[in-house]
Amino acid sequence: MTKRASFAVVVERDTAQRNAWSALLERSGLRRVLRRARPAEARDLMEPGVPLTAMIVGLSSHLPRDDDMLGLIAGVRRNVPDAVILAIDHGNRPRGAAEIFAAGADDALRADHDPSELVARLSVRLQRVSLTGQRAARLVQLGLTPLEERILACLNARRGEIVSRPTLASEVAGAEWSYGDRRFDVHIARIRKKLAENYGGALRVRTIRAQGYVLEGDAPL
Repeated sequence: MTKRASFAVVVERDTAQRNAWSALLERSGLRRVLRRARPAEARDLMEPGVPLTAMIVGLSSHLPRDDDMLGLIAGVRRNVPDAVILAIDHGNRPRGAAEIFAAGADDALRADHDPSELVARLSVRLQRVSLTGQRAARLVQLGLTPLEERILACLNARRGEIVSRPTLASEVAGAEWSYGDRRFDVHIARIRKKLAENYGGALRVRTIRAQGYVLEGDAPL
């Protein structure tokens, strides 16, 4: 597939509904919104790595189970794991939501949902994607190695708390830590230097003698 800019898509058989959801995505700040009437017309979205930001799909009310649309959701989730996927079950099936979530969608609504509910859920999902993207950009800017990223992520998950060397060894390397093993000290020193270069003193790693390390500061990561 030719490389292209990020985009969103609406896959919905009803023209009026398709246009309304497309307008909603555009009002949410997504500049490029594609419109497709049927799952078969959106198969190119299932290619790995397509820059898809969000997708809204509508499941037919005329079928016991809309396998074509569920298959589209599953394919997109498999190949574009970070995309926001919302599905509306026009048939209000008893197991509709369960089938939608099983396919890989982030959210499911019934056909009789309040329009403001879709707006609210979409807003929350897109905000989380935006924050994830910002965090990824900050990590790239820090210039961390993959191992340093894992160490920092472990410390960040317990920010303000002491993380022991055995805990780091178990969660980061999947191994046991032996007394006298100083390997993490080297990586912590590098992480500390990179944080200082990018955050000054707003985010820092402190060594607690005989206990471990603690990530301190209020700066986002």
